[in-house]
Amino acid sequence: MSALLKPGVNEPGMASEVRIEKPLGRLYHSDALQWFSTWGREVVPRVGVAGGVIGLILVKTTMPQVVRTSDGLMPQLTRQMWFRMVLRITPVAGGLKAAQYAAMREMKLSLDHVMHPAASSMVSFGVLGTGFQSVIYNTLISEMYKVYTGKAKKAVSLRELAKGVQPGLVWCFGRESVAMGLGLYLGPVVKTRLAAAVQDETGKPCIAGVHLPEGVLRFSAGFASGACTAFATQWMHNVSLFAGRLAAHGAEEGAPYYTRAAWHTAYKELGPAVFYMNYPHRMCLIAGAVALLTYVDIFHRPELRML
Repeated sequence: MSALLKPGVNEPGMASEVRIEKPLGRLYHSDALQWFSTWGREVVPRVGVAGGVIGLILVKTTMPQVVRTSDGLMPQLTRQMWFRMVLRITPVAGGLKAAQYAAMREMKLSLDHVMHPAASSMVSFGVLGTGFQSVIYNTLISEMYKVYTGKAKKAVSLRELAKGVQPGLVWCFGRESVAMGLGLYLGPVVKTRLAAAVQDETGKPCIAGVHLPEGVLRFSAGFASGACTAFATQWMHNVSLFAGRLAAHGAEEGAPYYTRAAWHTAYKELGPAVFYMNYPHRMCLIAGAVALLTYVDIFHRPELRML
């Protein structure tokens, strides 16, 4: 354990050594064993719980959306298929979401030193969320079509994973930056405003004589922020789903990103509904994710970062 040695006195004429621990910070400035031990106790459980819960919610809320945008190719979502898809995709979705939040935490905390916290949240969620979320959504869409068509599942290579990020890349970046990045930044801001608006004469947040715990305020503010940013990006989300559908069917026009093709197809089939279709399902995911991330505070101990 890293320490500074400082002499102290126990008896006249005798000195003893007192071990003073060096504060933890960046990994390469700290004792590696102590750093990973603290990081494992105070950071990993937070991103792990958030990733697992949100991964499960993601699977449950995305599957009905894929059915609605399938243009009749998936007439219904049977119970058997639902269970098969949940068992197949949930571990992957949960693991990828936990990895995403851990990497996003590192990127945001590093960018906080060179840009506004709102910008660092949006950039980190946009850059990392686009890759992770695109792989998750496109993998789920692909798996659902494979189950319906009865085709055998092939082993996924690194090249296939990279290709899974391409469909709807532009729409995915905008969706993740605003929906999650901005939502997560606004959570603490809304929480501060909310606490000030409902405080009683003692200065504590209170509604109808009931004092509101800190956790309730954080969760409520995060949920409200996420609900608003989810609605603002619903059209981008729907267009990205169409991009995944076009890729799953091997459409040639607009491949491999389908930026314009996905938008034209989405608006042609849905019309103005492209701006709000699937919102209730996705609102539960985004608002719940922002609320959960705000509640568990994945940025706890911001001094603990690798870079």
